[in-house]
Amino acid sequence: MKKRSFKYKKALGITLALAVFLGGIGVVQRILDNHTSDFEDESVVKVEENKDNKDKKEEKTIETLKAPVKDGVGIVRYFYNKDDDAAKQEQSLILFEGVYRPNQGIDYSNKNEAFDILAAISGTVTKKTNDPVLGWIVTITNGDKISTTYESLSKVSVELNQTVKQGDVIGTSGENVYEADLKNHLHFILQKEDQLFNPEKYLGQALNTIK
Repeated sequence: MKKRSFKYKKALGITLALAVFLGGIGVVQRILDNHTSDFEDESVVKVEENKDNKDKKEEKTIETLKAPVKDGVGIVRYFYNKDDDAAKQEQSLILFEGVYRPNQGIDYSNKNEAFDILAAISGTVTKKTNDPVLGWIVTITNGDKISTTYESLSKVSVELNQTVKQGDVIGTSGENVYEADLKNHLHFILQKEDQLFNPEKYLGQALNTIK
């Protein structure tokens, strides 16, 4: 009887010890899990914060191409496009020295009255010259190598290498020899690097669509 009682007690002791051991492992595991969870949560927050900061740095305002004139001043000569109908093509030709030439920009007029010329984009004045045939010429170029050129100006109110903002007044319309038939007007050109684009097509469109 004593041997059996001893065996039972021994077995009970082993069982209790094992239970205490396993219970201890469970407590330790829970502690480790809690700490691990804290670290994981903190890591996620940091990653999200870093991503938000990166997005803010990468945010860049993209301008849209604005008309270089105020409301009420209309287009009187269009950019030449071989796919246009015959009537519009005729309105897109310039007669100079007895030769018809395709218009590489668009022309604005206000019934022969002078009007302000506005910067269609923000950028730097990369050209300012007084041409005997084309009148005063101003070119504004932005960081994406998009240029807007304004010809047939009678007065210019910006300087070479000056930084201008979209909408700033850069001069006044005038007359030139090349398009004498239009009298007082603005000849407006849109260009990216060496390629010409139809300004009318991109008015109100984001500049990054010009390609």
